[in-house]
Amino acid sequence: MTGRCLTAALTQLVTLTLLPGALAGQSPNDWTPPQTPWGDPDLQGIWNNTVSTPLERPSRFADKEHLSDEELAAYTAEHQGARDSRDDRNAAPGTTTGRGTGALQAASTDNSTTDVARAYGALWFPVPEAPISRTSLILDPQDGKIPVLTPEAWARAEARAKAIGATGSTASPFTGGFSRGRSEGLVDGTEGGVDGRGGRADNPEDRDLDDRCIMNSLPRMPGGYNNHFQIVQSPGQVAIEIEMQHHVRIIPLDGRTHLGDSVRQWMGDSRGHWEDTTLVVDTTNFTDKGNFKGSGQNLHLVERFTLTDANTIDYEVRLEDATAWTKPWTIQFPLRRLNSMVGEIDEVSVPQMFEYACHEGNYGLLGILAGARALERAEQQASKQ
Repeated sequence: MTGRCLTAALTQLVTLTLLPGALAGQSPNDWTPPQTPWGDPDLQGIWNNTVSTPLERPSRFADKEHLSDEELAAYTAEHQGARDSRDDRNAAPGTTTGRGTGALQAASTDNSTTDVARAYGALWFPVPEAPISRTSLILDPQDGKIPVLTPEAWARAEARAKAIGATGSTASPFTGGFSRGRSEGLVDGTEGGVDGRGGRADNPEDRDLDDRCIMNSLPRMPGGYNNHFQIVQSPGQVAIEIEMQHHVRIIPLDGRTHLGDSVRQWMGDSRGHWEDTTLVVDTTNFTDKGNFKGSGQNLHLVERFTLTDANTIDYEVRLEDATAWTKPWTIQFPLRRLNSMVGEIDEVSVPQMFEYACHEGNYGLLGILAGARALERAEQQASKQ
């Protein structure tokens, strides 16, 4: 089903008429969240989770949990200026020339430019939204770091890396951002060349889920682009469409129990309920084919969506997996209403979420497989000389 058809199906659940939000001049303490016609808090609309604060606290901030106004302004300018550097193909050395020898080892590199690694130039990326004042998206533990991985999680990562021939940061269970999957000081857009990120490409199944346009894991974290969500409500259900890979989560609110343990799903099995004005979503039954920072099929998420003003949802998620982390941990960041981010609108130019057709006109996977065959031929030729 295409993204347009999917959106059309969602809108049939309920008419997407947003009720009035805060009145002009009201203080936050006077503001009351709008309600749906059936009395639930109204979270409907298109939201964006873009925030340039990293998941984990960078070492430069040590024990500093919050930035001052001056520090935040400087940090914002730094992040927003970093986008333009993606067009500089000579910003950092290191184009992959080898495949590595160990599951968690980077491939060898040379001093070539990062032209291939920065194929996604600045045009692909919007100007990053300002960071939040907290120095990490991780709220708990207070050090802003992902809890220590269990031996079982490391063994899972080693097995997964070996199975797909992964090297460099893709072989790490922490892949992405400042999450120890790559060097913290690595220049954005150069990681493909600098640390040999990649893996085997004998078959499409050797590539990761992003390459294959299958899915992105939950929770859906801020990324470079496609950071929109559309929330649609009807009596007894909430639907959340995720722009990246156009997945839809249908969340029942009727108190039903989770699916049996033998049923495993890419997005898990979600059940929701309201706690005052907060939507609480409990998700279990993940498949072992996914991975979020080392998690396995025992991942358990508890998400909380709280409308704090007409244009902001406070999003908080608690993650637990005793086979992955030594203790549970919590992430928190804001979701912003899209039409509050793009300026004034009228009844015609209403912001919307467009179809994400990942495989349509996509030559990436074909190129990856063809490139791997070319490397093999080159290696065979070299061995004959």
